[in-house]
Amino acid sequence: MNRSRVYKLFVIVTLVCSHTIWAQGPRIIEIGSPIRFGGTNAPDTYSDASTFSSTPVLVNGGRVRIWQEQVPTGTNGEWDIFHMQTVNGGPLANELNAHWDITVDYTLRVPASFDQVVDQFKVNGVPVATISNFLSMCCASLTNPILPGPAYFRHGFNGLFPAGVQRNWQEIFVRPFSAASSGGIPVSQANEFSFALHFTLRPPVAPVVTGAISAGAFGAFSTSSQGSWVEIYGSNFAVGTQGWATGDFTGGIAPTKMGGVSVTIGGRPAFVNYVSPGQVNVQVPSGVGTGSQPIVVTTPTGSSAPFNLTVDASRPGVLAPASFRIGGTQNVVALFPDGVTYVLPPGAIPGVPSRRARAGDTIIFYGVGFGSVTPNIAPGQLAPQLNTLTSPVTVSFNGTPATVSYQGLAPNFVGLYQFNVITPNVSASDNVTLTFSQGGTSISQNLVIAVGN
Repeated sequence: MNRSRVYKLFVIVTLVCSHTIWAQGPRIIEIGSPIRFGGTNAPDTYSDASTFSSTPVLVNGGRVRIWQEQVPTGTNGEWDIFHMQTVNGGPLANELNAHWDITVDYTLRVPASFDQVVDQFKVNGVPVATISNFLSMCCASLTNPILPGPAYFRHGFNGLFPAGVQRNWQEIFVRPFSAASSGGIPVSQANEFSFALHFTLRPPVAPVVTGAISAGAFGAFSTSSQGSWVEIYGSNFAVGTQGWATGDFTGGIAPTKMGGVSVTIGGRPAFVNYVSPGQVNVQVPSGVGTGSQPIVVTTPTGSSAPFNLTVDASRPGVLAPASFRIGGTQNVVALFPDGVTYVLPPGAIPGVPSRRARAGDTIIFYGVGFGSVTPNIAPGQLAPQLNTLTSPVTVSFNGTPATVSYQGLAPNFVGLYQFNVITPNVSASDNVTLTFSQGGTSISQNLVIAVGN
């Protein structure tokens, strides 16, 4: 075989969980569940169906023998051991630079959580005593080993998995050369490979909301408004971290559910932009009234208790994150039309291209919560075209009004406003006071901008 060939083994396992798990033991991988092995590189490209069983079966045209073991560790945990044995000098022999990528798909009949996974490896029956060149794996321990030798802890995942099919849940990135060498086995003789995964089921826990503010980088106000953004904080929200991708949109409309997480504000579905175990970001939908409105986060384990958020008729905010606070002063985020250079004193933030604005320069600001536009673009919709704010905004530098050449939703974004502003002729300073006003009311952010000669 070509020594530089990448060989991938895909193990697809259907894991079935039911309410009886708690009384009868975990059975995280149900005996008899469908299992599929496959290689992805010719001449070993194959995809063979089998079932989870201790009875060995031949796959890959008879060149590979596979079987599994299941060892419960109590009422809520188990080790699942996978064995692969090559036949007639199969894929392990002489694969000095091979890589195996093992993924596990499974189906949950009820919502469930898994704690940190533990891996153990054995080559030709010899335990792997040290670890090297393994992705996302560390920390050898003798805690609860099911195979002789140490266990290796993978990066943790402590969140909720919703009911249904979970694809590519666990990836095990393995270099057989490293495993064989660690086990003291010459690679040319390494024809049997075993690995054990430890699963621990925990009872599902409903989400809890502990706080909510408007978008943190745009003012972090205690109130919000229709079409603006809200950061929701708490626990037990999502398994991992996930943000919008192009495929999440349908007909230019943002999703109202992501990673099994949905949110209502005032009883109306919000548009979910980001989920993580402790934070969810959403856009307030249209039709939400003013005043105190309940936020409810729903996951496969249930719904949170309502958390009240005050919704105002408007709550605008300008992009000015903490990373743009320099010397205790909050700088606004402003870009030159090249889309690369920021309006800041040169070198103010290491690695950020910047220069001061000069009179006549067009610079671009961003904001949220500025209200309706013409033609109308509803919350949750990608802005398809240029548009204009219904209630105009004025921008001033040290009290001197600036010309605003564009003010409206940024095309191809959701709920993000763009302001193209021509810098007026004011005295040079790195701390020129910048004010935004709408409807005669100044936005309550203390912002500065750097202006030069």
